Amino acid sequence: MMSNGERSLKSLNMKWLVLLASADVVGVLFFVAPELVNGASLTQIGIGRVLTTTLMPVVVLLIVNVLPHNVKSALVYWKPLGVLPGSEAFTKYGPADPRIDMAALKKNFGALPTDPTEQNSKWYKLYKQVANEPEVAEAHKLFLMYRDMAVMSLALVVLVPIALFVAHAASPSPWIAASVFAAQYLVTALSARWSGIRFVCNVLAIHSAREAAAPKAGTATKTAS
Repeated sequence: MMSNGERSLKSLNMKWLVLLASADVVGVLFFVAPELVNGASLTQIGIGRVLTTTLMPVVVLLIVNVLPHNVKSALVYWKPLGVLPGSEAFTKYGPADPRIDMAALKKNFGALPTDPTEQNSKWYKLYKQVANEPEVAEAHKLFLMYRDMAVMSLALVVLVPIALFVAHAASPSPWIAASVFAAQYLVTALSARWSGIRFVCNVLAIHSAREAAAPKAGTATKTAS
């Protein structure tokens, strides 16, 4: 189930998804299959612009929301299991980040899990405590944006060539379009992956810094006296 915070971040990202989809349409029509535009009348072009503007947000929503979040993450991390962002928080991402004091986390939050599902569950509890921190919210926003861009790009690898075949575009056009969107998928998937890692590590870094900065009980008592 999607949290209210995630819905809000996805709403903020919608304009970027629509802009990317619109740029994709323009790129296909003017660079990949220009013959479809050259043979169209001004009226047809005007109608196409209106339909694109009106329908694009709906099409984007349908594409990016048709898959559950764990499948989307699998398309980003290229793994069938353990694909949620926090699944390797304590065994891979946290220890590799120099900002994070893993010993401090273990001391203050108990034994850190190694099972992917348990890691994600533990990390998620820590995330909810700092969800509104700017560096966490921004990293989360970028992860969701690039993840949905990757999903949309992968769908376009299939949908655009089919549309070009139906529209009787020149024979190289569908294959060129498929290659372009495959490259776009690769770039956005990698961007989502790195944003997801930053998202996970920012949560752990904040908790690590807070615990390290917290005064010890004895010191606090001595200062108060």
